[in-house]
This record gives sequence, structure tokens and C-alpha cells, in this order.
Amino acid sequence: MYRMLIVDDEPIIVNGLMQLFQGNPEFELDLCKAYSAAEALEIAKRTKLDILVSDIRMPGKTGLQLVDDIIYYWPTCRIIFLTGYSEFEYVYQALRKNVDNYILKTEGMDPIFEAVKQAIRKLEEENRQRLEQERAQLHLHLAEPYLKQEMMTELLKGEPLPSLIADERYADLSFTISADRPAYLVAGWVERAEPPKRKTLQAVQRIFGQLLPTSLACEQTICEEEAQVWLLQPDAELSARFGDTVGGGDAGEGVVAYLKGILEQVQNECEAALDTSVIFGISGNVAESWETAHSRLEAMLAGIRDRARLGHPLAIIDFGKAGALLWEGMGSGEDKEPEEQRGWLIEQVHRYVQDNLSGDLSLTTIAGEVHFNPSYLSRYYKQATGRNLLDYIQSIRLNAAIDLMLNTSLKLNDIAVRTGFDSNSYFTTFFKKMTGMSPMQYRNSHR
Repeated sequence: MYRMLIVDDEPIIVNGLMQLFQGNPEFELDLCKAYSAAEALEIAKRTKLDILVSDIRMPGKTGLQLVDDIIYYWPTCRIIFLTGYSEFEYVYQALRKNVDNYILKTEGMDPIFEAVKQAIRKLEEENRQRLEQERAQLHLHLAEPYLKQEMMTELLKGEPLPSLIADERYADLSFTISADRPAYLVAGWVERAEPPKRKTLQAVQRIFGQLLPTSLACEQTICEEEAQVWLLQPDAELSARFGDTVGGGDAGEGVVAYLKGILEQVQNECEAALDTSVIFGISGNVAESWETAHSRLEAMLAGIRDRARLGHPLAIIDFGKAGALLWEGMGSGEDKEPEEQRGWLIEQVHRYVQDNLSGDLSLTTIAGEVHFNPSYLSRYYKQATGRNLLDYIQSIRLNAAIDLMLNTSLKLNDIAVRTGFDSNSYFTTFFKKMTGMSPMQYRNSHR
């Protein structure tokens, strides 16, 4: 499933495009929306993006300026511009930025649908080429330099990184991680790996390296012949974009959200190229206390094994987030029936939706709450319940809106906000589609 972000400073255009794409059976897209370039940039910092459909003229930062930021975070994102102006200078600048399409809003929906189809075809072709390259290299043996392996092993045993860097044995080693800047441990556990397992682990490492942006330094190792460990460090520019510093508090959450988007890509690629599932865990900033790297890794591996036993092959567990170990409440998984495990997880999803109706209920956000790959959560939910997660969210929002209309004196605008609609017109369109009546008609008919 590809993810598409629609950006325009006119809500009626954004909401209209959202509805048209949701109602078109030719598309299966995870849709996001923003009403400004600034809001779009915040989404890009925490969510993998495959396609951007953006107005070119917006207050503040323009669509042309937004593209530079989007491509920085997601270099393979395809770009489609919408505009009400047929101006040569805009077309020229768009072509210089390698934009896929430049469409006048007056041309209607058919050119927009066709442009998105072309973008999807390009993404699929790029994915196909990457998969072919990976399959061709699957049996190649790429050995890590011995001293780097040794240094990583010592670090993961509890030796502080500053001490290792100062050790004469590693004096000439080009270890890419600095001891005085934020860094994050990522552990990966491979499911369904056929013998020899080490070759599969190496293939996963290659995919990880191919999808890792140059803004992240990386050192890696295979731990105990069964788990992979990466140590990642944002460069100065990426850290500055997220305000991430040692002891930076909540600023590090932005980096972790960005890293989870990358891990989602890696999982999807491994599943397609290797028929292999990888469960990932990610730590908080280990540079705050290098001595804790060993204990953090042990806790991460234990939590990952628990999720594997529960049958969640595409989990992404944020161990710096409250609730990451909530799954211990399910036990080891060995004494629970599969239906009970599944029901417990679906209950967590439903509870989050019900408690956050007025907030962000995107697939990425909900998946983050239950530590799942967003695409996998979508499949898992449908298999478990027989319905799409979006359908459930819409039904809950509809029921909540009806309850507030019939049992309170709140204005319809306020009801729209409380049930997660950021414009009254979008709420009215949604409600009429679901019930056949406008909110005002429905309320009056039940008085």
C-alpha cells in the first residue's frame, strides 16, 4: 500500500480529493492531508511518504519550496503539482525539480487520477529494480571488517563508547558513530528464515543499508547468530531539523518517529524480496548513558521475542515509549489461544480510536500505539475483524456524532470538531454520505 499526502490551503479541495480517492476502487492508498506546507512538513518528519499531491501556490512556504524538504526525507517520493495558474515560471521551476506532473485544477479529476496512476507505476518499477538487484546479490558474501565487529560487540557487552574510541586498538578505525551526539539502537529479529540463517540476516542488512538515508551514520553487527543490531546516529543537519541534542528530551521523539518510517520500508522490502518478516525494536537516545547500551539491548531482545511468540511478525516496538512492554500482560504467548491474543490487540486499537476521536487517527499513528508496521496493521485488522480499519473509525465517528446531536445542545460545528472533522463542510458531506441526511436534517427529524 502506498501512502499519498494531499496538500492545499483550501480545505474544500483537500477534503474533496480525499473523498474522491477514497471512493475510487482503482486506488488502494493510505491517504494523509495537510492544509499548509508547514503541516505537510510535520507529517513528512514522522510518516513515510510515497506520493505528494500539492498546490503550488500557498501562503508562507510554497509547494515548490515544500518539495525540497519532502525529497530530503523521502527521496523516492513522487511529486504532482496542482495549480490554478498556467505560468511558465512555475512550470520551469517544477521541471527543474524533477516533478512528475504539473496539472491545472481546471482540468478536472481525470488528469489527477492518471497522474497518480503514473506515479504508482514509477514507484512499482523502482521497487522492481531494487528487488531484482537484491535477489541477484542474495548469495553474495559481504563480510564486515573484523575490528568494527569487535568494537560493536564490546559496546553491546556494556563497554562505554568513549572508552572504546580512546582504545589504541581502534585508533585508526573509521567508526562512524560519535560518542557525544544522540544515537539510537535498533534490533531486528528475523522470522521465517530458511537455513543458512546467517545469509538471510546479511541480506536483511543489505536492504537496511540501501534504504538508509545518508543523513544517518550506521554501524551494525549480528548478535548471537540470531539477532541483528544497528547503531544509528543522525548527522548535524538532521538533528537540527528535529532539535535533537544529548538530553534534548521530547526532541528525540521526532527522530524516532522518522526512524520508524524507515523501518517500515525495510520490513516491506524484506517481505517482498526475501519472503522474510523482521520484527524491529528501537531504543531511546543511548548517548545519554552509553553504559546502559547492554541492558537496553537485552530488554529490547526480550520484548521482541515476546512479540514473535505472540505471532506479530511485523512489529516495530518503540522501547522509549510508554506502553512498549504492555504486551507482557499477555504472557509469553504460549498459554494463550490465538483468538484471545488477537482479540486483545484489536481491543487496544478500538480503545485508542474511541479515546482519540478528535485527534489524529491516521494508520501510522494507530500503528505506533500498538507497535505495528502500519501496512501490516491494516491487513491484520481486516483478517481479524472482516472489515477495514477506516470503516470502523468512520462508524465510531458517526455514532459519536449522532449521540452528541441527540443528547446535547452542542452546535454542529463543535460536534464536528469533537468527532475529528476539521471543517464543517467535510463533516456535512461525510454525514450525508453515511445517513442520507445532513446533520441538521437528522437532528431536526429526531426532535
